[in-house]
Amino acid sequence: MTTRSFRRVIITGAASGIGRAFSRTLAAAGSALGLLDVAADPLRATALELGGDARVRTVVVDVSDRAAVDAGISTLASELGGLDLVVHCAAALFPGRFLEQPAQSFEKAIAVDLIGTANVVRAAAAPVAAAGGAIVCIASTAAIHGWPAMSAYSAAKCGVSGFCDAVRSELRASGVLLTTVFPLLIATPLLAGADVAPILAAGKAIPPDAVVRKTLRAVRRGKTRVYVPSSVRWIAAAHGLVPSVLDWYGRRFGLR
Repeated sequence: MTTRSFRRVIITGAASGIGRAFSRTLAAAGSALGLLDVAADPLRATALELGGDARVRTVVVDVSDRAAVDAGISTLASELGGLDLVVHCAAALFPGRFLEQPAQSFEKAIAVDLIGTANVVRAAAAPVAAAGGAIVCIASTAAIHGWPAMSAYSAAKCGVSGFCDAVRSELRASGVLLTTVFPLLIATPLLAGADVAPILAAGKAIPPDAVVRKTLRAVRRGKTRVYVPSSVRWIAAAHGLVPSVLDWYGRRFGLR
């Protein structure tokens, strides 16, 4: 089993949800952290909770801005003295029925969730390769099967999954492990909005710490895909074998 270091880590979307949970766990384990988020005040609060500027470095950045991501990751990798792990959690949900949703909202979801992923992987690849490290991208169960009132998010996360599949072998050739994570319902601020998609209210959310524990264990073992909880594998199997069952579930729970 490959032993991977989590000594120097960058986390995107670190101000809340899964990103904040990763930040807490890795800070407690002694990792030097570089945290990125678009929300300045919550990001500052996370850094203060974890020990302040002496232990945690922060950069406010919109991951859909390629130049800003390049600059932010370059700066943090230099300040950390290298980069062993990148955990890319930054995402935006933008729920709503496709024909009723402003086109700008759909396009913003693609920009943040898909283009943002490409921006982060591109910027982090060289410093992570130098350390023989790993990159983690948080996809979604919506990357396995698209759901009603979640067309923007589903399209973007399907793109994330396909992108990771496409570049995984390229990155492996330079010594980088790329791990894609497929969470189901996780208790994060994305699920707290008043306009949350109906299908997201149909199940019981689990704590983000479950994603953190399973993902870090998988990275240590060199795994390329993580399903949280493990039952998400059955959703993937159903999509491949009997996708009409998932279509039925979407109609039953995804439409008011």
